[in-house]
Order: sequence, then C-alpha cells, then structure tokens
Amino acid sequence: MDLVNVIESAYADSPTLQDWLDGVLAASLPLLDRGFGVVGYTVDARDLGAITTANHCHRGDRPEVREGLLLAESVFAGSGPDDPRRTLHTRPVSTMSMHVDAARTFGLDDSVDALRGARDMIGVVAADPTGCGVSTGALLPEVTTPTSADVRRWSRVAAHLAAGFRLRRSAPGDGEAVLEPAGKIAHAVGDAKAAPAREALARAAIAVDRARGRLRRENNDDAVEVWRGLVAGRWSLVERFESDGRRYLIARQNDPKVDALPMLTERERQVLIFRALGHSLKLIAYELGLSKATVSRTFSRAKAKLGIRSPADLMALLAAPRAS
Repeated sequence: MDLVNVIESAYADSPTLQDWLDGVLAASLPLLDRGFGVVGYTVDARDLGAITTANHCHRGDRPEVREGLLLAESVFAGSGPDDPRRTLHTRPVSTMSMHVDAARTFGLDDSVDALRGARDMIGVVAADPTGCGVSTGALLPEVTTPTSADVRRWSRVAAHLAAGFRLRRSAPGDGEAVLEPAGKIAHAVGDAKAAPAREALARAAIAVDRARGRLRRENNDDAVEVWRGLVAGRWSLVERFESDGRRYLIARQNDPKVDALPMLTERERQVLIFRALGHSLKLIAYELGLSKATVSRTFSRAKAKLGIRSPADLMALLAAPRAS
C-alpha cells in the first residue's frame, strides 16, 4: 500500500487541474479500486447548504462508471432534508452507507449498467476551512464500513490533497525558503528567516526525505505520519530541480485562509472550522503541522470567544452567511 505515492501526486506540478486530478486518481487506483475504477472531482462547499461538484473524471477499465456516479450523486442529493449530503462531503473518509440507505441509491434494480453490482461507495474528501477541496472515491461491491486504520491513513492523505489543491489555486511564487533534502537551508526570506521557523523547516525537509525513501519501503504508515500536511501551520514543501539536476525543496506559504468569524485570530478560525468539518484535534494537528496541545488550546479559546458548546452550535454558526 503506497500511500506516499498518492501524497506525491498531490504536489505534482501538472499543467492543468484536470491533469493533476487524473494523476491523483492514477496513484489512488491500485489502493481503492474494487472493479469499478476510481472517480474524482472538485468540491465547492463554501455554502454548506448548496455544495456543488465539478471536473468529474474517472480512472479504470470502465469509463461509463463516471456517468453512473453522476446519477447516483443526484439520487443521493435528493435523499432527504436532513443534510446527509453535507455530512458526506465534509468528513475526510466515509462510505455512503454510513449516511443513507446505499441500497436505495445503488440498487436501482440494476437498471443502470454502469452501476451494476455496486452496493456502496467510499469517499475520501479533502476539504479544508477555505470551503474548497477535492474528493476521490470508488464504488464497492458490498456495504462497507472503513476500518479505523483506513480512516486514519486516508484522512492524512486527504490533508495533502487539500494542501496540493490550495497550491494550485494560489499565485505561483519563489517561496519563502529553499532547502536541500538533508535539511540545510540555502535561502530564506520573511517569516522563514526566524530561527524557530528555520529549525521547523529543516526537520520537515528531513522527514519528507525519509518518508519518500527508506521509511516508505519499510513502513508506509510511519512514512505518511512523519510527512505532515503543513510545516508550522504555514508552509508546504514542494520539489524543484535545478538545470544541473540538483534537487531542492521550496517552502511555499499555503495555510488555509478564512474570511469568516473576524472576531477570531486566523489560527483560531482554521482550527474551529476544521473541527466543524468533523476533523479530530489530532488530525487537525497533522493538517496544520502543529502539536495537538497547541491545537487543543486554540480550539478552546475559539469556543470561549464565540460561546460555542456543541458540534451543532458549530454547524449552525457556519451555515449562517459568511458575513456573520
């Protein structure tokens, strides 16, 4: 199970969004495919009451599955007024049967050839506080509940897919630091010049190199665990080759920007909305590249400022207009 290959695809410098998404699916195919191939699409969840998807694509031997999934999605979207669609599109890893009657959606008396034999679907949703993300998934021949190990693994992969998608939507730049794979910093500007930032970036560069090398072969789960979603809540490390073949890592600012809740700090907004998306504090720490203790304190401060007591309070707050 080479999950690192999927993470690498998240940071690929593909010429178009469709090429990038196709590369993600190619890396995911050996891990998710159960005979129907894998699908992917972009998600716009800035309005939680009207989530939209676009750029649908498919990898596998049955391209007709793509059209069948569009039909299944339309059935699912109309499955009831109690926002199951919202739930599916904001949890990092789940199957359709965890939210609705999958047999009702996929059964269809087997009248749709593309869905014949499918009884469930697994989705890996790479959402973040920006409200935009990507989703990959695969049809399944039986009703399935993901194991806790699979949820942990794919939730972390989703963190990198979300980070890679943010990079694609941001203006390209030279980055704030240039590092050698062994951690030596060749150049730094702005916030990356500070000693704590340089130390964090150096440790992260070494971790990424370990994850992509020996650790990847020996223990893929450990490799995924050490390659965090961000460095110090701010940077993504992307690969660059010079004309002489030398390899460097570029630290580009890539933390999710949030316009809502102006009474909170940027970090408090990020943590609060990640939590509202159903992400655990441990997963948020992984996504932001911070300690769990830091995330926990930040979440407590944000809740206290807003008077939030329950997950329902969070969802109600975020379902309100952004200006609120």
